[in-house]
Amino acid sequence: MGSKIEGKLRETLGQVGSVMEMTLFSSITGEYGVQLTNNRSLVVNLSRRTCSCRWWQLRGLPCAHAMAITEREKLGVYDYVSDCYKVSAQALVYMNAIHPLETHDSAHVDQRTGQVVRGEEMDDGYNRRILPPINPCPSGRPRVRRIESQRQGVKLRRCSNCGEEGHY
Repeated sequence: MGSKIEGKLRETLGQVGSVMEMTLFSSITGEYGVQLTNNRSLVVNLSRRTCSCRWWQLRGLPCAHAMAITEREKLGVYDYVSDCYKVSAQALVYMNAIHPLETHDSAHVDQRTGQVVRGEEMDDGYNRRILPPINPCPSGRPRVRRIESQRQGVKLRRCSNCGEEGHY
């Protein structure tokens, strides 16, 4: 098992304190009732590797409730971790080399000229030299536009007869 998974298991083990009481429902199916400190009740099934909090099913790692049961029953926590996290499964996945596939229209860069060669989907009139990306931000200090207040820049109109503001 990798160090990240070990860390996640240690972190989950720190949350075991939220389990207040555990009750064995069935020793044949490995089903337990778990009472939490917030009076919430959950059902953990060790043989199916399920918990009603759904953490175990979603992550493949035992939840704090399942870890509390494995601790009480003196069972190994690593036996209940999903096989996909184990080194043996990862060794099977990466046993063979994975090679990239080249297709008939794959483009590649010519090492001598630095130009893209082949690649029929590209426009022939386009400059095929690979250029750095166009940066939309200009160099230098950015221009600052201040936000004007609502009253700034607004001239009050005056009445043509009496010369007072507010009506016209």
